Amino acid sequence: MSFLQKNFAWLMVCVLALFPLIKIFSLISFNFEYPEFDFILFDDIELAEQVALKTGRDIIPGIEIAIEQTGEWAIRWLMAVLMITPFKIVFGTKSNLFVRQAMGISCGVYVFLHTFFFLYHEGFFAVVSDLPLILSGISAIIIFALTITSNRRSMKLLKRHWKTLHRLVYFAAMLTIAHVVLLNKDWELYSTLFCIGLIVRFGPVRQFFQTQNLKLLLLNQFKTVSTLTKIRRLS
Repeated sequence: MSFLQKNFAWLMVCVLALFPLIKIFSLISFNFEYPEFDFILFDDIELAEQVALKTGRDIIPGIEIAIEQTGEWAIRWLMAVLMITPFKIVFGTKSNLFVRQAMGISCGVYVFLHTFFFLYHEGFFAVVSDLPLILSGISAIIIFALTITSNRRSMKLLKRHWKTLHRLVYFAAMLTIAHVVLLNKDWELYSTLFCIGLIVRFGPVRQFFQTQNLKLLLLNQFKTVSTLTKIRRLS
């Protein structure tokens, strides 16, 4: 088996994680000539006339786009990581540890960038100035800790405490969703996925799906439909 075949899923996670960064970093340039200005510069985005009339603004600062985009991708990757186990329970699939780690690290990278851009734009003390920002700050610290320890060396070092530490991801997710809700952002999808994940993990529900073997039922159903379709075509 070639390296590409063996690590295809891991590579796909990396590509998906890097792709949005191309757009985000395209807004960034570095100032090496004029020390009186900021070292990191962000290109502003000019809005179309119709959009400008609806939003009441002609230009969106590039730093705001960077903060918003990294925040959105951070919570998307966080939800993706949390949905691995429910998906495994429902469909009986096998989870790849390296793929899970890649998704977790992708989440950590976006959380780091989101935090960095915000602190660069607003300053450190802005984090403790508002409840949504305090919640996101606590969540970011937890995710940083989980990202740093997402390796085999940390697993061996922390031993049984490693699982205890990484269960804090649920607390981080709750803080993140609360952060999004308080900021009046789109939170319905994220909260729904999080609740579904908790329900599927619940003992009786987990046992139901594990005994039903939904993956096998779907495969049998697909085979039945394919067979009927072939019979109809022949007749």
